[in-house]
Amino acid sequence: MTAKQTSRWQSAGSSLLFAGNIFILFLVIFGNRVVLPPWLQVLGRMHPLLLHFPIVLILVACILTFIRLREPAAEAWKQQLASVLLLTGALSAVVTVIMGLFLSGEEGYNGSGTLQWHKWSGVTMCWLASFLYWFGQSEKSRPLLQKGGVLITAALLVITGHLGADITHGENFVLAPVNPAGKRPQVPFDQALVYEHLVKPVLQEKCMNCHNAGKAKGELAMELPQQLLKGGKSGKLFVAGKPDMSLLMERLHLPLDAKKHMPPAGKPQLTPEEADLLYYWIKGGADFKTKVAALPAKDSLRLLAAAMLEPAASTAPVYNFAAADEKLVQKLNNNYRVIYPVALNAAPLVVNCYNKDQFNSKSIEELLPLKKQIIEMHLQKMPVQDADLNIIAQFPELRVLNLSFTNVKGQTLSALAKLPHLESLSLSGTPVTLQQLQVLKTAPALKELYLWNTGLTAAELDKLPAAFKQVAIIKGFTDDGKQLLKLNQPLLLNTASVFHSTAQLLLKHPIKGVEIRYTTDGSVPDSINSPLFKDSLLLQNNTTIRAIACKKGWYASDPVQFSFYKSTYIPDSVVLLTQPDGTYAGSGAKTLCDGQKGGMDQGNGKWLGYVKEPMSAMLLFKQAIPLQSVSVGILRNINGYIFPPAKIEIWGGADAQHLKLLKRIIPAAGKKDDPAAAMEIAAAFPVTNVSCVKVVMEPLLKIPGWHPGKGNRGWAFADELLLN
Repeated sequence: MTAKQTSRWQSAGSSLLFAGNIFILFLVIFGNRVVLPPWLQVLGRMHPLLLHFPIVLILVACILTFIRLREPAAEAWKQQLASVLLLTGALSAVVTVIMGLFLSGEEGYNGSGTLQWHKWSGVTMCWLASFLYWFGQSEKSRPLLQKGGVLITAALLVITGHLGADITHGENFVLAPVNPAGKRPQVPFDQALVYEHLVKPVLQEKCMNCHNAGKAKGELAMELPQQLLKGGKSGKLFVAGKPDMSLLMERLHLPLDAKKHMPPAGKPQLTPEEADLLYYWIKGGADFKTKVAALPAKDSLRLLAAAMLEPAASTAPVYNFAAADEKLVQKLNNNYRVIYPVALNAAPLVVNCYNKDQFNSKSIEELLPLKKQIIEMHLQKMPVQDADLNIIAQFPELRVLNLSFTNVKGQTLSALAKLPHLESLSLSGTPVTLQQLQVLKTAPALKELYLWNTGLTAAELDKLPAAFKQVAIIKGFTDDGKQLLKLNQPLLLNTASVFHSTAQLLLKHPIKGVEIRYTTDGSVPDSINSPLFKDSLLLQNNTTIRAIACKKGWYASDPVQFSFYKSTYIPDSVVLLTQPDGTYAGSGAKTLCDGQKGGMDQGNGKWLGYVKEPMSAMLLFKQAIPLQSVSVGILRNINGYIFPPAKIEIWGGADAQHLKLLKRIIPAAGKKDDPAAAMEIAAAFPVTNVSCVKVVMEPLLKIPGWHPGKGNRGWAFADELLLN
């Protein structure tokens, strides 16, 4: 290109640069009143694509400004190159700024915080780069002033880029590797706040990249409690006390490839512990000021919080001893005694003993080679004698000792008082006396003493706290008839919910004297008129049982429901002709005939999930069976993109080459407000002798327009096939 051509190009470029800066000024002043057509919105979204050009061009031009060449011709050529690069960089900066102003007007971006700083620093940098180009073309330009302007422009360029990264990737993006914003503060356990020190860091690390003051996708910002409570375009983020009805938990548990899954695919996902933390925080009322230490000792949120707090903030003990020989530990393990470390690759060991008929003093003596590693010994309900306590006293690292309901009478408790680290001792269910317990006052580390259901009177138990000032005395609950308590629900002893001929329903309750009342018609049982459950109940067909526990002087339990399904025929083999999608592979073909229902949790490994193609399964029988119905267990979770199948077909015949259609069912389409449910779709047909059955289940091809996933394919889930 000749000097004349270069001059013409620069003149045209200078005019474009001036016009572009005037347009930027117009957008800055009147941008809020401008409604962009869709094609300009597309142009605005190309802002991240173009912004790297002005960065490189302007920085190179800035560097050339500080370089001096000896030869005049070379210096003139260098200055010309710097001028062309600065003009090109300024022009691309103008286009980039215009695109950015278009983009900032879209939903999900607001006019505060980081966005404002990014906007004004970008506009200022663009104007300054333009001024530097025009100033450099002037005959009155001063090198010193130009160099100062170059340094300011470069600094603004770096600041603008950093702020842009914060908007796109979240605050602290650049420094996150050395100063992670989501890192949980190191605070003492008794000072830790559930939200501030546990929940907020998770949201900062996994959510606030897209939901912050500068980039509030879906009109949702999550930096402040009031923003979390307000929610976004899709509604409230959570319902305090009801995590199962909360949008936050719903989005977290959508399939990873679902459009509305959060965080989006490709972004760091929440760990199971972090998802559980949010679940239990919402379940506990989603309070922003609760202390971890104020939660009940066995509360799930407290246990999770204690595990997630920084190790430096925890009160976990330090064990100064080496690990035991693994071969020795394996040798001492047997069917009646289990020895295992408190954690993977940890030195401290825990001992559990089972089967009192196989237990004797040698069961403890044999553990002495591990006396420097055993910190817990659980001997409850074993025939431990007083003499055995002298052997137990030889385990110097023992912290927890459970002697509940053993044969200990309390005559040798003084031996346990010598253990230097014993913190928790359980003597519940033993006939220890108040006088015998006095020797434990000298135990240096004792913190907990379990004494419920012992020979101690209520008056004697009341005296103990004064004698053991630093020890928590756990006395248990005494039913004096003055307090009405609510019974817990009946327990189901049956291990399988699918039976083949008949089944005996087995229910029990752990409290003596409790009656179990039940119904089989779906109604809620009552404590007077409903049938009384005795030893068992014969089940011959599909049955739904609702039961309550009742006892005089107690409130009846909440009703509990159990469903049982009859499947007369068991196939000799099952083959999946099409494979499930994603992680929803269950136990393979076995999932369809393993006697286990999937329940409501789609991710529990008991469901087969299909979205890309229909499920096709072949069931084979060595001998022909007279089949008259097939029921397919399905899952419906509209918010989770799981819809009733579009179609189910049952084929049958003598073999795979001679099948005929026995039944085709078009299930009712999923509706917007349908609750999540596990259900059966039954296909009945005239009795047909078959040796081969083929079941085809087609997923929904197109999700309706009212759903966030409109136009995409829906998921179809299947668990058990019932053959009758």
